[in-house]
Order: sequence, then C-alpha cells, then structure tokens
Amino acid sequence: MEELRKLFNFRSAVMGQLLRLHFENKDYSFRILNTEAVTRETTEIDILLDGVALTIIKSGKCWQSKDLASRVPASLVSAIAKAIILRFRI
Repeated sequence: MEELRKLFNFRSAVMGQLLRLHFENKDYSFRILNTEAVTRETTEIDILLDGVALTIIKSGKCWQSKDLASRVPASLVSAIAKAIILRFRI
C-alpha cells in the first residue's frame, strides 16, 4: 500500500511539473493540470500556458485547442502537444 501511495505522489508531482518550450524565438512555460496520468489513450489534456488555462484535444493524429476562438495559434498547440508526447513517451 505504501508503494502505491508513493507512486501516486510521484505521478501527481510529474503532472504538475513545469515544462518549457522554445517556439518561434519565444520561451513558453506550461504545466499539465490533468489529475490522471497522460497515456496513449488520453484524448484531452488541460494545461496552464503562461498563466492561461487551455484544453487541448486529440483529433485523429493531431492535437488542437478545444476552444477554437482561443488566442493560442494552432502551431503552438501542436508544438506543446509534441513536447508532451516526447516527454511522456506516448
């Protein structure tokens, strides 16, 4: 039981970890807000991008912003998704 508790705490810490991305000569930092682990089956990821909440969803093989009217460019959303995929090996 203790090992399970440690694993849960580790996953929570990893999901709240600050991740960085350099995109089009700008630095961005984002944090994954999902409470469950990000896996290959994950289709929706809540993130905090430079203080702004954003939800990205998987549409086929690409990722896009759930709110199509968001001020975050689609190319940045794709770059964030790629960084998450590479970080978590999904």
